[in-house]
Amino acid sequence: MKTSKAVQIISVLSECELKELDNFINSPYFNSNSNIIRLFGLLKKQYPGFDGAKIEKELLFNKLFPLKPYNEQIMKNLSSELLQLLLEFLAINKYRSRNANDKELDILSELNTKRLDNIFQSRLKKLEKDLLDTTHMIHPLFFHLHKLETIKTQYLLSRDKQKYAADNVMKAGDYLIYFFITELTRIAIDLNANMTSFNIQHKTDLVQEVLDKLDFAHLLEYLKMNNYPYSEMIEVYYHRLNAMLVGSGENYHRYRQSIIDNAGRFSIYELASLIESLHNIAIQRVNDGVENAIWDEFEVVKMKLEYGTITLRTGGVISLLNFRNVIFTTVRLKQLDWVEEFIEKYIDLVNKESKESIYNHARGIIAYVKKDYDTAIKLLSNVDLENPFYASDVKTHLAIMYFEQGHYDPCASVLDSFRHMLTSREEFSAIFREVNIRFINTVTSYIRAITSGNKGSEILLKTKEKLLSYPMVNHKGWLLNKADQLLAKCE
Repeated sequence: MKTSKAVQIISVLSECELKELDNFINSPYFNSNSNIIRLFGLLKKQYPGFDGAKIEKELLFNKLFPLKPYNEQIMKNLSSELLQLLLEFLAINKYRSRNANDKELDILSELNTKRLDNIFQSRLKKLEKDLLDTTHMIHPLFFHLHKLETIKTQYLLSRDKQKYAADNVMKAGDYLIYFFITELTRIAIDLNANMTSFNIQHKTDLVQEVLDKLDFAHLLEYLKMNNYPYSEMIEVYYHRLNAMLVGSGENYHRYRQSIIDNAGRFSIYELASLIESLHNIAIQRVNDGVENAIWDEFEVVKMKLEYGTITLRTGGVISLLNFRNVIFTTVRLKQLDWVEEFIEKYIDLVNKESKESIYNHARGIIAYVKKDYDTAIKLLSNVDLENPFYASDVKTHLAIMYFEQGHYDPCASVLDSFRHMLTSREEFSAIFREVNIRFINTVTSYIRAITSGNKGSEILLKTKEKLLSYPMVNHKGWLLNKADQLLAKCE
């Protein structure tokens, strides 16, 4: 029975959850089958290791029914019933951990159905006051306000007071549109990130179709002109959408300023989401070659640390890619003292499973910048290559360092494996693949020029000409400098 779904669920529960499950299964409200209680008791004794020999179905059956011959169907029925109880337990525990406002809205709906008007009215007024007095925008606020107005409408309709419900119907619609707008912008940005970072394409895109037809600017102007509540918050989402999908420095800085101006209006979790979007846009501007955009990215990094949002959206840890972005942003700006302090201060906030690899990567990149190539090669060679972006970092930097040291055979070997990785992994976007293939081809041409004797300068000139024609190439600055150095030696 070790591989049964019931045992799999029990095995991943915490000790506290196991005690709660014990109370749940022993509660006559949820379970009246004494055999299930006894079966769970036998399984619980094997928690958390679950010795397979001690929970074989035949052995469990003999302990449950010592005077009966083994019956497979009875064990199947008991296992199935226990599984259903476990799933119900998970669902109830999940419900208990829901947002308090969600629970209160359910209570109000039931009080209305039971026509307990006095209790309904007092709790309704309290919840409405709590929601409207909210000084920090929490993500589901608009949905909660929409539900509240819907319940108020249902109450009036069920009491034959239809003529008083018009205002509530209108407000329910207003809040639903607020929720729709904020969610639509959030989803649009996530879809855009999937497309640009992971090359995920969709045959149809209803979200984009709606955005193309929606006159967001006019809608926002209408809200502000008519003094609608929360219009300033909606404006932040509008600027985020423009900055991400339309681009331009003006849209980026307008979005950044709108976050700063309205930071106090949002919960820390919503603020973290908004700043993360700002960071992604800043990174994209850097990748697009926007002048001085790297400094904007550095400012966003400092914003995340200043507002304390750097770990909020990732379960209290700094994600692998987030840590990587901080390292590259700061080393490119030669902020080495700052980044070394950052590494030592925040390395314990990454996932434990990735900590060693992330640390080796960060220290290896710094060693590379300091031209301590032996140390850098040693550190980067101990980085886990499972993540494609860390893998590409390691490959490009190893190739550069081997080339700088004149180790052309190891360099060519790294480039060959890098090319294979880029062409075989689907998670790379077309743009990412292209800029790195250009890097590989350019360095390969340099090696060919060095080893081809008199034809070297001709190869270098053609390679540099092609390099200059590319709008984007990984490590383009290093490649151009290296071309000039090699050409100078040919003279």
